[in-house]
Amino acid sequence: MPHTNNFHQKDGGDKEDKYAGRLSKRLCYILRYGAIKEGLTVHKEGFVDVNEVLEMNMMRHHTLEEVLQEVDTSLSHRHTKRFESKTFNGKTLIRALFCRNFEPSPYHEGTSVKTFQQICIDYILDNLDDYDLEDFPDEHIISTMISQLKRKKKLNVKVLRQLLVPVLEHLDLDSVYLTQTILKTMWTNCPNLRVLSLKDCGYIVTDSVVETILRKLTKLEALNLAACKHLTDKSVKAMCQFGKNLQQLNLSWIKTISNGAILDLVVNLENLRHLDIYDMQLTGEIRELVIEGARQREIKIVLKGLQESDPDVTIENPSMMLPNFGKTW
Repeated sequence: MPHTNNFHQKDGGDKEDKYAGRLSKRLCYILRYGAIKEGLTVHKEGFVDVNEVLEMNMMRHHTLEEVLQEVDTSLSHRHTKRFESKTFNGKTLIRALFCRNFEPSPYHEGTSVKTFQQICIDYILDNLDDYDLEDFPDEHIISTMISQLKRKKKLNVKVLRQLLVPVLEHLDLDSVYLTQTILKTMWTNCPNLRVLSLKDCGYIVTDSVVETILRKLTKLEALNLAACKHLTDKSVKAMCQFGKNLQQLNLSWIKTISNGAILDLVVNLENLRHLDIYDMQLTGEIRELVIEGARQREIKIVLKGLQESDPDVTIENPSMMLPNFGKTW
């Protein structure tokens, strides 16, 4: 009997954990980019009325108390708060603390009728082969197309050939299946890129690819290579040699870059202002040299444990460095 009771207790705990996990994911979706799409009103600085959130169909199994508790207690993998709340004009407003990326609503306010712009975007995306967008002047619309296709998991080689155009200055290819053809199209057709995210793009992002990107895209200011696990110190050497305009770098979740290479970045990358190496194991003298170098050059570093020991060389909320390129940066 005791064994049976323990089994049921564990099972119940697992269910509660899964339930809490679903709530956190739903709030992340709503408060980071889904609120406008779902017809909610987004107030100044990304706040949303909690009562509007609770009226959504996906939230029908959650209570006000559960949502507010999740807002107060939910932590990212970096142990920083995901959400915050405030009271304004008698309303309780909540928001995500990082990675907010609200696109304009595809619908007219208070209706399910698509806007004229969205109808045009849908038509163009459905007939992309009929359009030459090379000289199209509006980066925002091209970026909206890429973002919508990415969210629908329809961002492939064929459409990227059409949408990688010179007007682009910000490009987010996080977790997209890349090929050599896409990469070559990117650095050939998008010479004005200033912000580029290749987070978690797999084996295709190698040292030689990073060097070519830095040689070709000379205007790059922010580069996210998080979880590109095939990179080594050769990529860091290329950054120091060819990335003179780089101000923001994300190299988290990479275990194949040495402590010495990180020190080289802090010392030699002259315009560096933010460096995300959250999970890197900097040890001993190198750690102290990196911290001191960052302090002297006023570089902000995201590194596990650094906020407690040296708060003057890290940002208040390390999760703000999680890439949402072109929006939060």
